[in-house]
Amino acid sequence: MTFLFTSIMPRGKWSFLHEWVVYEYLMARFYEKTLRLKIKVKSGQLQLREKWKKVTNLKPITGTRFPDVESITFSGSNAEVPAEVKFTTSLFNYHLKDATQFEPFTNMNGVIIVLSHDYVPAGLKNRNIDVYEIDQIDFVAFCRENFVRLLNRQIRRHTETKVWIMYQGPNFNQEGAGIRPARESGIWCPTENLSGFDLAEGDRVLFVKTLGSSTQDVQSAYLKNRIPKNWLLEEVYVGELTSTIYSRSEYCTIRGIPQTEKLWLKDNIRNNDWRWNRVFEFEKVSVLRPKIQIRRLSENQKLMNLVLAVTESFCYNRSREITLEEYRDFLEYITQYQMRVEIYGK
Repeated sequence: MTFLFTSIMPRGKWSFLHEWVVYEYLMARFYEKTLRLKIKVKSGQLQLREKWKKVTNLKPITGTRFPDVESITFSGSNAEVPAEVKFTTSLFNYHLKDATQFEPFTNMNGVIIVLSHDYVPAGLKNRNIDVYEIDQIDFVAFCRENFVRLLNRQIRRHTETKVWIMYQGPNFNQEGAGIRPARESGIWCPTENLSGFDLAEGDRVLFVKTLGSSTQDVQSAYLKNRIPKNWLLEEVYVGELTSTIYSRSEYCTIRGIPQTEKLWLKDNIRNNDWRWNRVFEFEKVSVLRPKIQIRRLSENQKLMNLVLAVTESFCYNRSREITLEEYRDFLEYITQYQMRVEIYGK
């Protein structure tokens, strides 16, 4: 049986990784603002000196149709050029397959992005196409860090629902002329560098809101392993993700929204770029208004990590993951607490 399989499947055709893994790497590092590519071929000439270019703009990669990247911009230039992603340069063959697609690509100064440069295929050398190589060490590190998630994506499986703590903030509740608060519009921007590996459809987000203490007071107490007595958990808005994480540009394109339109009330442009440049969609599951002392929550050993997540979310605007067990324990605790308040008034 093994012999039959190997005789049908030539070794040269085996592939452990798919190109979408390279796409994921490019987009993840771009969102982190750390994506850089090595120039291997410039204007048809092999570059003997090592030189890197930072990617300053990259449109979302939404499919495998040629070219893979609609637009990419490198540091030192404002030119937006298309790019085709390949594992090796020699795999590029669009100049032989379809001139109607290839000619516009070259006319727009299209480039080739590869995981490893081997050689420019015949018939392409006189086209003076630039070739950029990915940082292989960083790519391997990315695959190692995300191996389980990459595997689950390959077999289209999300192993389990994830639960995240995020702080509501002004954009969650405030509205303006033609701009709805996030709790009504059902769109939010993930904090830090959360990617599609972290947030996926079906995951839960607990948007929390507190009152009674300022950020400075809570942070000062936090550094001393304390919790202010008057700091209360006012509301927990439970949302369920209904989309993956989009870039802002991609989201506006999909929803038919002008790229210049504000998505939230406190939404502004910094250095010619939107402050909040990524979006995910969610819908309401439930809203809890316990108005309980957070110090009281911390007295329950099972809720210590949740209290820490709420604290860091409030003080440092960070998203923090909690386990499904912690989520369950929290809901049970709040339900019992509210029942006691209704019966005994405390």
